Amino acid sequence: MSTDRVPGGRIPDERIPAEHSRAGQRALKRFRRTSLVTFLVLALVAGGLGAAAVLRGPALGSASINLGASIARDGQKLVLHADQAIGPVDQGQVEVEPATPFSVEASGADVTLTFTGILDYATEYHVTVTGVDGTATGLTGRLDYSFRTPDVQVYSLLRRGGADAGAGKPTDQVLRSTLAAGADSSSQVAFEAPRIQQYAATDTALAAITLDEAGTSTLQVSVDGAAPATVYTPAGGRIQNLSASTSAHLFGFTVNGGTDATGRSYQNALFVFDPLGTSGRAEEVTGFDGAPLRVVDWAFVPGTSSIVAQGTDQQLYLLDPLSVNQPAPLGRHTEMRGFLPGELKLIVADSAGTSTIDLTTGAVEPLVQTAPQVDPAFYPGTIVTLQNGVTIRQYDEVDYSSASPVLGSVILYADSAGTRELFRPAAEGARVRGFCVSPNGQYLAVETIAADSVSDGYALPGYSDMTTWFVRIADGVTTRGVPGFLPDWCQ
Repeated sequence: MSTDRVPGGRIPDERIPAEHSRAGQRALKRFRRTSLVTFLVLALVAGGLGAAAVLRGPALGSASINLGASIARDGQKLVLHADQAIGPVDQGQVEVEPATPFSVEASGADVTLTFTGILDYATEYHVTVTGVDGTATGLTGRLDYSFRTPDVQVYSLLRRGGADAGAGKPTDQVLRSTLAAGADSSSQVAFEAPRIQQYAATDTALAAITLDEAGTSTLQVSVDGAAPATVYTPAGGRIQNLSASTSAHLFGFTVNGGTDATGRSYQNALFVFDPLGTSGRAEEVTGFDGAPLRVVDWAFVPGTSSIVAQGTDQQLYLLDPLSVNQPAPLGRHTEMRGFLPGELKLIVADSAGTSTIDLTTGAVEPLVQTAPQVDPAFYPGTIVTLQNGVTIRQYDEVDYSSASPVLGSVILYADSAGTRELFRPAAEGARVRGFCVSPNGQYLAVETIAADSVSDGYALPGYSDMTTWFVRIADGVTTRGVPGFLPDWCQ
C-alpha cells in the first residue's frame, strides 16, 4: 500500500475514514458548547458580584481619631471614611452614646464629627450615622463605629514620718495610679526622697521640690524615670508654687529670697524649666521690656505654654515664656480661681462678684453661679464653677469650742435643677482638706483627713493618714481612693 504524503506531511482528508471524521466533528461541537456555557456562567456571576458591589448604600471603610487628645482638649475630630462618595449629613442623622455635644459635616466620602467638649476617660463610645446617601448609586446605607478612650494616670504625694522625723524617717513618695482601674489596683512609686514639699508631672518628666534637714529647698527633675537631676536656682531661695503644663512639657515655679552670682535678690520671681531643653537651666519669666515680674499667683493656661500671672499690684498678665512678645495686660482682679474646664476662660473674683476673662479675646463677662442650698451654719470653703453656672462647693461643719474645730465636711453640686450631695467622707470625724476638678470636667479629686490625723510640720502642710478620693461628678460615685494628697489635677 502506498504511503505517499502531501507536502507538509498531512494525510489527505479523503483518505480518513468517514466515520472517524464525523466523530471528531461531534466532539468539537460539544467542546465549543461546553466552553460557551462556562463563559456565560462566569460572566453572569461576575456581573452579579459587580452589581452587588455597586448597587448598595455606603458602608464604613475606616475611621480616625486622636484618642489621647480627645480626653485632654475639646474640638477633637472623629472622621468616618465611607467606601463611596456620600451626600450631605445633618445632626439628626448622627447618634453618639454616651451623649456628648458635637457638630457634623460631610464631604466626599467622609463624615467628620467635631466634639465640642472633652470626652470622658476610659469610656466606650458608639457612633451611628443613618440614612447616608450614596451619590453614585442613589442607595442609602449606615455607618457604625465604636472606640474606647484611654484611662489616665493620676498622682498623689504620700508623706511619711513628718518633717521633723529623725534619721529613721521613711522616704516621702510620689505615687502614680490609674483612674479607672478599680479600687483594688495598686499604686506605683514614681519618685521618692527623704522630704518632698511639692511635685508636678507631665507625660515625660516629674519635678519635685525636696527639702534637706535644715529646710533648704531644691528642685529635682526626673525624665522618663531616669535618676533625678538638680535644676539650678538662685542660692538660698525658697522654691514654691510648682506646676506643670502637660501639653507644652514645661514646669514653672517661684523663687523668693535667693541671690544669683551678681548679687541680685529675688522676690516672688517666676521661672520656667524645659526638662527636654539643652541648657539645663530654668529661665526667668519677665514683665514689660524684660523687667522683673513679682507674682502672688500664676497658672499655665490649659493646653498651651502660656501663663497667666498676677503681680503684687493685682494686675493680671497673659504671657508666653517661649515667645519674645510683650505680656498682654488683663486688668486688675483680686483673685484667680482657675479655668472653666474645656475653655480658655479664666475665672476671677472681685468685691463686685465673679467673672470670666476670655483669653482669646480679652472679653470680661459676669459668671453666673448657682448657689447650693445648705445649712447656714455650715462654713463655705473651696468653690469650683463649671459650664452653665454649675457650682461645686465644699462646706465644713464647724465648732470653734472644740480643739479640732472642723467636725466634718460635705461637697455639694448645684445647678438649675437644685442641689445634690456629691461627696461626704465615709469615716466618722474625717474632713475634706480641699478638692479640684479633673481637666476634662468628669471627676473630682478630694483630699480627706482622718479624724485623728496630725500635721506633718511641712511649710506646705499635710496630715498623717490622708487619702485622695476620685468622685464621678455625673452621679456622685466614688470610684477609688489612693494614699496621700496634692493630686496633680489640683496643682
